[in-house]
Amino acid sequence: MQDHNTVMDGHWARRALDLAARARVTVFGDFALDAYWAIDPDESELSVETSLPVRRVRKQYYGLGGAGNVVANLLAMGAAEVRAVGMAGDDLFGRELLARLGDVGADTTDMLTCQEDWQTQVFAKPHLDGRERNRMDFGGFNVPSPQSIEALASALDFAAGRSDAIVLNQQTPAGVSTGAMIERLNAVIARHGDKVFVIDSRHRSGAYRGGLLKMNSREAACLAGEDVDLSTVISGDRAVDLARLACGRTGRPVFVTRGADGLIVVENERVHVEAGIRIDGPIDPVGAGDTVAAALAAVLGGGGEPVLAGRLANVAACVTVRKLRMTGTAAPAEILTIAAHMGSERS
Repeated sequence: MQDHNTVMDGHWARRALDLAARARVTVFGDFALDAYWAIDPDESELSVETSLPVRRVRKQYYGLGGAGNVVANLLAMGAAEVRAVGMAGDDLFGRELLARLGDVGADTTDMLTCQEDWQTQVFAKPHLDGRERNRMDFGGFNVPSPQSIEALASALDFAAGRSDAIVLNQQTPAGVSTGAMIERLNAVIARHGDKVFVIDSRHRSGAYRGGLLKMNSREAACLAGEDVDLSTVISGDRAVDLARLACGRTGRPVFVTRGADGLIVVENERVHVEAGIRIDGPIDPVGAGDTVAAALAAVLGGGGEPVLAGRLANVAACVTVRKLRMTGTAAPAEILTIAAHMGSERS
């Protein structure tokens, strides 16, 4: 059975947000900072030491990235309580990361800084003449120690017992979610079978057991054993097939995002296709997947059904992609505005 964008009554978004406001959510994974550096084009000054042109930063600003952006979106949507479980380095970026998590209202008790060689993950994005240039990443060679894995697993187990939903975020290969860590995560999932676990894994989704997969269509193709890259175009029908395969593999609801083309929800034999929402003007898709993961966890953690969670996630992502050069969040008022516009177009 397949539904194409089933029409709900005009109050669906408010119901979804009311459910999200009940949810206590833990976010585990790769916490990072997104650093935006606006570069001045003037290269007239030469370095005295190297004789090379000096690149001057005209403006800099920082936002929560990776699992941190999931936390920020959950709190922006109004989730009742959000705990952060992860690693930060004992460095200036780590201090900024923890400060920003605190500023948005997250419980950072379980953000560990106990591993001396751990670098805070930073995605530094220089912008010049209105275009993003080559990104510079910090923390790309991190390896969690056995002691860190044990401490993280213990912290997550404690937090899961006090949460309704848990997001497991795996953003980078050199992050906290190594193979050994994922095995510990699977044990936590098994111990808390009454909780909702939303798995958002960029590289290792096949290693998790017992959670609900949230992935994009290329990640779903990789899970199915297909060789795909960023240039691969996956049709809507093929994306549905891939979502069905993933659902059959896990036995649990699956959510497959398709960017501007919307989102697919598969639950048992039911397929729901949530169409993309028209956006005029430029977009910035950075962090949209984090927004989707946050919305899914919030609604499901509040007791909502997968289709309702997917619909809110689709609208919330539409909000954040309109926010340029930032990992944006989606507030209830912004979500309700777009939902109301969708309702007027269908009436």
